[in-house]
Amino acid sequence: MKTTSYLDFIAQFLTNKDEFSAFKACYQQTIPKSIKLINSKAKKADLLPYFIDQGRQLEYPDLSHGDKKYDDVFYVHNYHTKTLGTHFLHQGGFFYIQEVAAGLSAQVLNPEKGDLVLDLCASPGGKTIQLADKLLNSGGGFVLANEPSNSRRKALIFNINRCGMLNTAISAYKGEDIGDLAPETFDKVLVDAPCSGEGMQYKHDKKVQMRDQKAAGKLAKLQTQLLISGIKALKVGGTLVYSTCTLNPFENEGVISQVINKIGPAIEIISVPIEQKSNGISKFQDKTFLSTDDTQKVARFRPHIQHTGGFFILKLKKVASIATENKQDKRTLKESQLYTGPELQKKVRDYLDHHRGICKQANTTFISTNNAIYCTTKDYSNLSKKIHTEKIGLPIIKISYSGERLPQQSIATCFGSSAKKNTQDLSNQQAQELSENNLLREQFGKPGEFLILKRQGKGFALGKQGEKIIKSKIN
Repeated sequence: MKTTSYLDFIAQFLTNKDEFSAFKACYQQTIPKSIKLINSKAKKADLLPYFIDQGRQLEYPDLSHGDKKYDDVFYVHNYHTKTLGTHFLHQGGFFYIQEVAAGLSAQVLNPEKGDLVLDLCASPGGKTIQLADKLLNSGGGFVLANEPSNSRRKALIFNINRCGMLNTAISAYKGEDIGDLAPETFDKVLVDAPCSGEGMQYKHDKKVQMRDQKAAGKLAKLQTQLLISGIKALKVGGTLVYSTCTLNPFENEGVISQVINKIGPAIEIISVPIEQKSNGISKFQDKTFLSTDDTQKVARFRPHIQHTGGFFILKLKKVASIATENKQDKRTLKESQLYTGPELQKKVRDYLDHHRGICKQANTTFISTNNAIYCTTKDYSNLSKKIHTEKIGLPIIKISYSGERLPQQSIATCFGSSAKKNTQDLSNQQAQELSENNLLREQFGKPGEFLILKRQGKGFALGKQGEKIIKSKIN
């Protein structure tokens, strides 16, 4: 099929020449960097003054969920000397770098206390972290983050560990299979599908500067399979959000149309409650995708209108069961090798109390494997036994071949705020130096000791003391 230039392709579904001119002008501009605060780690009032004191302007996006403004997402301006990635508040898991539009799908899904949530296509982890953070703040709930790619799953695990999301587990299935492995299991499902990335990459990726409708069609086939799998995994009465960071209708409204044709009576499209959204596309070329009513329920975000990256969001409710293939994974038998008994719980709690002065671990439970001890929340028990997990919670102790217990970074992330032994508070300057260099030339303790490093009383990093030097264990 013939390829067309990116701009010529976009012009086909913009409303008029004026809108196309506005898009072209926006095409030449850079989208500002933006961050999402991790609310379970620190209060906004503790973090914002630091940014302001450093001469960095923070600006709220002009977006709201119903009548509630997004007040924990910010554009960051005048960030001129250091990259956001090496900022100590980022390294310590106090914020996540995320384009504003990319964070909207997790906001729209809006998990509530006690929900079991599936993030079907989870890497690199920004949306998983949002979902888990919301549940930690609400008082309970759990997220299964699925990612089949080994390399992308490593990034997912790193980000979840860095931000301290202990109410998570990782699986490695093809997203198309989960619905048949664990049907009607989850209260909420997010399908942030792999896509052509027109909304984010078009300024940087030469491949995206040309549009191939055939390639988009192949992606749409996979996206349809993923969406149906997500609906299968969703409980009747549950809600699902489907999103992409692309602009063409084949991967958005076209996918929804395919799903409606296959299982229409089982789902009900719900209006995305963002006042500033643009409507969807009903028709394109010779195809009719959605009714006029449904196009008003989905949400499009365009660089020249909402001043974000390009993005698409659908929200739906499952109103009836659909047929599944009843697949089984024999690996789930290995889950019985995970030890969670009362003896382990007491040993770990005694260890934390004796070595760290950590007495309170409300709603936490510990899981032991052959070489590590993990900390998670009690909600993990709501996970289906049909799902094989690669990891549950966060690693807090590594067990060496000799049986020695070695503390890990997550012990600072999970329990740093309540630790009273073997800790050290850092100034902002010291914390930044540690983040940039992975070491600090200070003598806080005895050589060989592992210290929980804090910033304003909050767990920030684990460091190993040497001779007049302390090395960070963040990475």
